[in-house]
Amino acid sequence: MAYSVDFRKCVVENLESGKTWEEVVSIFSISRDTLSRWVKLHKEKGSLEDSPRAPYKVRKIDSQALIQALERTPDATLKELAQEFSCWPNAISGRLKKLGITRKKNHPIRRER
Repeated sequence: MAYSVDFRKCVVENLESGKTWEEVVSIFSISRDTLSRWVKLHKEKGSLEDSPRAPYKVRKIDSQALIQALERTPDATLKELAQEFSCWPNAISGRLKKLGITRKKNHPIRRER
């Protein structure tokens, strides 16, 4: 859980007022690393607000698009499909498993024993 900006300001103000790092860390029950990050952030930016988070990338592979890709190129390998969807081959394998599609094919011509 993130600390509020008001709490961070209070901690940094106590440090600037003359308290030692050990006192501030023990009074506010925070780690030295956290205090170090806040002091650095205060010096560099002048504020104690966190940077906004980057937007999440959609991670799921569209089922219909995958099925269409398999219909277009039924002999495509997992690696080729992964390149098309810009992901790893094991992601394609997992999605195919969830869809109940197997990649092993039963060939009509079998080896004679």
